[in-house]
Amino acid sequence: MAAQRDLAHRLTSGIHVKLIATCAALFALAATGCQPHDRVIDVLPAPTTGYRPQQPTRTARGPQPQPNRQTASVPWWKWRTKPTPPPLKSSISPEPGWVPASGISNTWECIVIHHSANDKDTPRSMDAWHRQRGWDELGYHFVIGNGERYPDGLIFVGPRWAKQKQGAHCKTPGAYYNEHGIGICLIGNMEDHRPTPRQMEALTQLVAFLQRQCGIPPDKILMHGHITHKTACPGRYFSIGDLMQRLNARP
Repeated sequence: MAAQRDLAHRLTSGIHVKLIATCAALFALAATGCQPHDRVIDVLPAPTTGYRPQQPTRTARGPQPQPNRQTASVPWWKWRTKPTPPPLKSSISPEPGWVPASGISNTWECIVIHHSANDKDTPRSMDAWHRQRGWDELGYHFVIGNGERYPDGLIFVGPRWAKQKQGAHCKTPGAYYNEHGIGICLIGNMEDHRPTPRQMEALTQLVAFLQRQCGIPPDKILMHGHITHKTACPGRYFSIGDLMQRLNARP
């Protein structure tokens, strides 16, 4: 019995000690938790009453162009008038004298190509020879030099073209080819050799210009001998096919 009482006394004392220690710890924790924590509160954000989106940053800009009211309000497919495109620039630049002061007559319908049959000819010598035959002046409208006694590829504009006067270069019944044909003569004998490259370049440019100005179709670019069948002019080494290829290759 005495042993049992001693054991109960020890257990009761231990419980009391633990209870006292627990109460002391709770009291200390409660006292610490009531103290203000200024350091933590200071870093919290200020309270908000609603959502405020971030405002975009504005950058300074100069005056903006105002839209055209017509194009802004009317679709392009409903425009009554379309913008006028700039005129196309021709790749053919006429030389001085190609367009006479009085303009170009509407009488011209074809082009007739000749050769002079002499490498030493000049527009002046040809004019003198034509006068000896009874003509009033040089019979051709244009003459193209070969570099011998007249500059290679240089186009001489005859007085007949300046006056828009009929030619004296292709005699046929009815005089159609003199009255309506523009006579172009290449200096040189194309029975012996080809025209110079510069002669062909000049001829191509001149013919293309005359076609455009006078509305002359390709099938009206003719050779003297093919019209009269009495001469080899403009010579066996002149190629009408080469000329047509050059004309077709122009832009």
